[in-house]
Amino acid sequence: MPISSLPTWLVIGYLVVHSLYILTARYRPAHAWRILAVNLLLLVLFLAQLSALASEAPSRQTWFRITVLWSPIVFFWWAYLWAGVTLHAYYPESVSFDASLISLEARLFGQPSLWLARGQPPWLTDLSHFLYDTYFAYTPILALYLHIEGRLQEFQSMSFAVILGYALCYSLFPHLPAWGPRWGLVVAGLLEESERRLSGGWMTRMTNSLMYEGLAHKGCAMPSAHSSTGVVFLVWSWRIWGPSGGLPAAVIVAGMAFAAVYGRYHYLVDVIAGAALGVFCLLVADWLF
Repeated sequence: MPISSLPTWLVIGYLVVHSLYILTARYRPAHAWRILAVNLLLLVLFLAQLSALASEAPSRQTWFRITVLWSPIVFFWWAYLWAGVTLHAYYPESVSFDASLISLEARLFGQPSLWLARGQPPWLTDLSHFLYDTYFAYTPILALYLHIEGRLQEFQSMSFAVILGYALCYSLFPHLPAWGPRWGLVVAGLLEESERRLSGGWMTRMTNSLMYEGLAHKGCAMPSAHSSTGVVFLVWSWRIWGPSGGLPAAVIVAGMAFAAVYGRYHYLVDVIAGAALGVFCLLVADWLF
């Protein structure tokens, strides 16, 4: 079965966008030319992959097929870190749109990210963080299953929907800086500083470490890439396994979305926007594949 070049083109497109952000940044990051050099190197590597895809010989090699299928996914996992470089390209680090999101959230939903976790038992906080962290398994579970089953076109349709969501989120973040409720509500005077981090067991402590001292960026809450990926996981679980896979996936994804608000990582409007983005990405992938 021929392998599509569309996911590779999506990588190339994002590298171009990221490089343009560096070049046109109002607040150019440190080591800008080193960043551009890395982008150029990656562009050359992925263009070489495209060139090899045009030939039949490499596509018959198992290692090459694995590389073509998985490299766009791995790239966009890594590109989350790279997106932090351009996060403040056009606005200072002190600027966020949280005040507008908080106002909208209050009018529409009564600010659930403010009160949802208050007074809750530690076991519920730990369960919520476990559900929030299930996000990291969504794409590997689907991709590994489809790859092992040899359903490569479906693999690429699913993975394209996921990485298109990432590409759009990472491209939007510099233009829509949003810290999320754990930061925005404190600045707005609605949440005490002491309430920013939730208390719980080891699952909560592990997630706190990831979100406060780890890889998470401050300023990329809107839209929620968790929700975008979650929608793709839910729909594809249903497509692959029917209700026996789709119903558990629905429970898990609903729990993840609840936990995103409960843990004050996202406003509910972020979650809804991310879910809408996930639907859009699925429709685009279905049309293309």
